[in-house]
Amino acid sequence: MSVISILEKNITRTKELRFLYLVLFHMLIGFLIYLFKPFALLYATGCIIYFIIRILINSDKPIVVLEAVCYIAAAEVFFRMTKGVVFYETGKYTVILLVIIGLYFHDFKEKTVVFVIYLLLLIPGIVVTYLSVTYDINFRKNILFNISGPLSLFFTAMFCYKRQTNLNTYLKLLDVIVLPIIAMVSYLYFYTPDLQEVVTGADANFAATGGYGPNQVSTILGLGMFALVVRLFIPYKNIYLRLLMYALLAFFSYRALVTLSRGGVFTALIMSAVFIVSYFNFTKEYIKAKQLFRLILIGLAAIAVWIVSLTQTNNMLYNKYTNRNAKGVKQEDFSTGRVDLIEGELELFTKNPIFGIGAGMGKFYRLEATGIIKASHNEVTRLLSEHGAFGLLSILLLIGVPLFHYVSDTRNIFIIPFLLFWFLTISHSSMRIAAPGVFYGLALLSVHVKKNGK
Repeated sequence: MSVISILEKNITRTKELRFLYLVLFHMLIGFLIYLFKPFALLYATGCIIYFIIRILINSDKPIVVLEAVCYIAAAEVFFRMTKGVVFYETGKYTVILLVIIGLYFHDFKEKTVVFVIYLLLLIPGIVVTYLSVTYDINFRKNILFNISGPLSLFFTAMFCYKRQTNLNTYLKLLDVIVLPIIAMVSYLYFYTPDLQEVVTGADANFAATGGYGPNQVSTILGLGMFALVVRLFIPYKNIYLRLLMYALLAFFSYRALVTLSRGGVFTALIMSAVFIVSYFNFTKEYIKAKQLFRLILIGLAAIAVWIVSLTQTNNMLYNKYTNRNAKGVKQEDFSTGRVDLIEGELELFTKNPIFGIGAGMGKFYRLEATGIIKASHNEVTRLLSEHGAFGLLSILLLIGVPLFHYVSDTRNIFIIPFLLFWFLTISHSSMRIAAPGVFYGLALLSVHVKKNGK
């Protein structure tokens, strides 16, 4: 074995040992925030300041910008859950700020002008809102709430589009994503140690999600599940770290299931399945045989996690996933009201096909029709109803660019899973959090995997 190979192995061991300490540290963060809630504000503020300083110090390393953005996107729900941020949209605007700083130091490709077109397509809907709002509607808040998600996507895409990186860098980003999610599940464990006492129905359960929105919590936990599935097939060399992360994968999956919110779980399963197929496609036969054993273990572990989750939810998990109510009676609407929202938004689109009804105006139309304010859960139909034909063009553009990128970079095994995360998440949770926009951007990185899967 050459001296260089020995040095590389030692460096890898040192990095993984450092990451193991970070994992344990984030477990401690979750526990400390549970004990002393105001610590969450210190944690969130400290993270934002730390990443800004780190980007400024490492101005020649674009990977630092990506790490910062990934961490904040994964931590955003935990920040909100623990009231670690004063302003609800802090996560998205922090992502935007970090990327703007990154763009100042690093060039972006001229072809990213296509995303400028995406942003311009949203302007007519904003103008329609401006012309139609009444005195009792806050134009600024209404627009900012609906535009912050697209803005975070725009800036991340500008930074990431065809930026060269390697597999190890991508794996490092996945590791960064996992860290704040570990802090969140640590907090959730202490927040509700006995789920059997709080789960009494088949609806999404706030008591199981730190008192915060189950849909968003499920989404982030699902993202963590996917990141750890990747590391199951491309494992750590440190055996202790490997075993710990396998245990965390089981715990992430368990906590995602007991939220009784299905969106994040289904998204994680679909992403993982697509990744596994892509990974197997680019590995040699002897590696495939070894990985088949891992697939069997995943299946057995999944059954075990499902059984534990059934017990802890008093079998309400079965009712939720078979579309039954708390009494076990079958329900007609599998989507918990989302289909009605989609149908209503499509109807608004047919009535206002060119300019739409105006950005953020959908909930006011629903208030007038039903007497209840309901925010959209589907970004695709929201764009159609509120932005009309311009919204349709923006959707086609966002889908078309990464697919064209995939055609020219078919060996990037992360493009499709991350594009799926973006599309599936905005289809059940709109763009309420920064993560869909950030991971849309990551799908645009040029990451090449060698034919032997290494």
